[in-house]
Amino acid sequence: MAEQAGPDPLPDGTADVWWARRTDASDRLAGLLDETERRRWTAYRRAEDRERFLVGCALAKAALARYTGRSPADVRFDRTCARCGEPHGKPAIAGGGPGHSVAHSGDLVAVAVARAPVGVDVEQAEGRRHLLGGDGDPEALARLVLSEAEQAALAALPAHGRARAFLVAWTRKEAVTKATGDGLRAAFSEVVVAADAGPPRLLSWPYERSPREVTLLDLDAAAGYVAALAILGHCATVAPRDGSALLAAL
Repeated sequence: MAEQAGPDPLPDGTADVWWARRTDASDRLAGLLDETERRRWTAYRRAEDRERFLVGCALAKAALARYTGRSPADVRFDRTCARCGEPHGKPAIAGGGPGHSVAHSGDLVAVAVARAPVGVDVEQAEGRRHLLGGDGDPEALARLVLSEAEQAALAALPAHGRARAFLVAWTRKEAVTKATGDGLRAAFSEVVVAADAGPPRLLSWPYERSPREVTLLDLDAAAGYVAALAILGHCATVAPRDGSALLAAL
């Protein structure tokens, strides 16, 4: 593996988003997995799921190594849940370091890194009937995960645009709840995002902190995908990074 240089700077108020592909998976990346990660990796039945998981883990460790001065093999995660103490909480670098979040869908894998708590989500726009409902119409699921205002905004759209609009709202909510560490345990209908055509905004959520303190952004992903980034704090700069090249250099 390539020699690790000194730590890269990651100033407060900035975030890096590393993008890679499922096809970047290779057996050599498996050497970066710890025992828990290896068990999860081998438990996936479908090859594409194993590939996405492997690339996500390896990319997170390779990216975080850039900011900590460690080698990717020395990056370890603490997954202790703050609520119950079981190892299924939001991963944090053991020994301290920047926050990160991992997302993958279809052929894309993303790892976001920031000094503040961060969440990223990416969704493939095509082939999402398992998420949108058996007929591909998002309205049934929208009643469960969208607020009344969000549902009204979705219903006002032309029918052909509702599926994508729903996915945009979903990725924004997912990014916010991943930043808090709650993930799908949070009630998505209580995490209300802007329903107009303006910039993405978090309007309300079930926490004491003001939603105005959360930076919510849509990301430029590959064609056919939607993606969002949430930072619990101010974020002025988001830089896309080449995760595929980073993995190839290991």
